[in-house]
Amino acid sequence: MHRLIKRKKIFITIAVIIAASQILGLAVLVYLNYTSVKKATLGVTFSSWQARYLGLDAGAVLAGSLEDLKIKKYRIPVYWSFTEAKKGKYDFSDVDWQLDKIGKEGGTVLLAIGRRLPRWPECHIPTWAKSLEEKQQQELVLKMLKATVNHFKNRAIIEAWQVENEPMLSGYGECPPPDTAFLKQEVDLVRLLDSRPIVLTESGELSTWAKAAELADEIGISIYRTVWSKTLGLFTYPLTPAYYKYRAKTLSLFVKKVFVSELQIEPWGNVALIYMPIVDQKYIMNEKKARQSIKFAKQAGFDEAYLWGVEWWAYLKANGDNGMWQTIKDEVAKNQ
Repeated sequence: MHRLIKRKKIFITIAVIIAASQILGLAVLVYLNYTSVKKATLGVTFSSWQARYLGLDAGAVLAGSLEDLKIKKYRIPVYWSFTEAKKGKYDFSDVDWQLDKIGKEGGTVLLAIGRRLPRWPECHIPTWAKSLEEKQQQELVLKMLKATVNHFKNRAIIEAWQVENEPMLSGYGECPPPDTAFLKQEVDLVRLLDSRPIVLTESGELSTWAKAAELADEIGISIYRTVWSKTLGLFTYPLTPAYYKYRAKTLSLFVKKVFVSELQIEPWGNVALIYMPIVDQKYIMNEKKARQSIKFAKQAGFDEAYLWGVEWWAYLKANGDNGMWQTIKDEVAKNQ
């Protein structure tokens, strides 16, 4: 009985929050001049690790996105677990080849650096560092950040540095609790090493966005419409574009730019993709929902969005389903 009461309270709390946000969104529509942008620059987050995890040739996936999908904007993570697999010995070759390919095709890069970066388990910590105390890890992260920025700062295709990924989000990923003071140290260090803009990212649904605005030049927010929750199961947020629009409008008073750093175009289920039947994957995310999600972001007023799921589209294509790949190709062409 206690569990039922607790669950009921959770549902009521969620319902109240959503209802309040929707009412507030409707109240400011006139102020915001609520109109959809006609076109949005569509980029992708590309993870070589994720491509390999799905059994794909990472180079072929990146080449296909450049040459066939005609993607020109990339968010590329620099995983600490790869670059410093052995303590004190840095190897950035897995990112160097990606930047080489993107540069040859005239693309640009938002380089994501730090300990917490896109893709599970969120915090990509080398095996040798996992057992260290948090203070020791933080000292090593700062050393890694310095080595990373110094290695890549002469790359003209890098438009900005993303420091960590959704660092203020607690309760998701295998990570230490959020630490604003340490995040400020990281941001200050990167600013000292290079003059390009600092990007911080926030969950579009689970964060206030306020902390990032205090430290960053630009804010990237995620938009995930259908997710898996242990409490609720497969759950679609009943949020309108206005919810994101009025929040971004307010935030733009404090930062230079607000954009979508992750627009969900990949299924989020209760098991990893490699264990989920493709029919179930396509139930959660498919061509129609992909087009709707892109339209949703444009209705929210965002003219720049990094799509999430390019490795999955390639995975489907490798398994005989070309639908998602072609849909994104069409959407990219339509928005150019």
